[in-house]
Amino acid sequence: MVHCYSELHYTYTMKLLIPLIAAVGLTSCGHIFTKSNTYDTTSSVTINGAQVSSGVKPMGGKSGFALSAMVYMAGSAKLEGPFIWRIEAAGKADHHTRLVVHRLKVETSKTKRKEWYPTKELGQHVDFVDLKKDPGKSYAVYQVPGKLKVFPKEDGDITIYADVSISSKTKTERKVVKFSLAAEQDKKEREFIFFPAEIVKGFGQKDPREWKF
Repeated sequence: MVHCYSELHYTYTMKLLIPLIAAVGLTSCGHIFTKSNTYDTTSSVTINGAQVSSGVKPMGGKSGFALSAMVYMAGSAKLEGPFIWRIEAAGKADHHTRLVVHRLKVETSKTKRKEWYPTKELGQHVDFVDLKKDPGKSYAVYQVPGKLKVFPKEDGDITIYADVSISSKTKTERKVVKFSLAAEQDKKEREFIFFPAEIVKGFGQKDPREWKF
């Protein structure tokens, strides 16, 4: 299920944006319509005072785009599995220090698959990073190598079991937690995108909450 360790890929939305930007130079604005077969990742648990959750991003599907007067761009994408995935934690600035994912297991409701992720890829600590845009908060994320090869239509809802440690300046707490991810089919979203020159030049700026593609 997760034994794919190829080079990191762009999501289909980013594959859509890059040719658009190249086609129009520094296009000022645009929008993207997406319809996704994905999972609800709103469930979370508390470990040592930090809010821990699981995130997934669809990596499959089809995309297309259109240009209007070489100024406005419009795109569409059909997004689906497989997914890149991660365990993430929101904590307190100058308090929480490290996140460690020791073990991971995924179960599917329809196809009844039960698979452990290779432990040799886990166990590395990730530091919490204070958020400049949200004073008083910090964030840590472990993005799991490879892809999570599940598909909402075929596999249905999934359950992720995660053995996680959260360290702070006062103690370390370790728990085995469960994230129930409900399948969402044909979820529709519309997002407006603005690309002034200073933003395009700043694509390399890092935020710990951003996905690594």
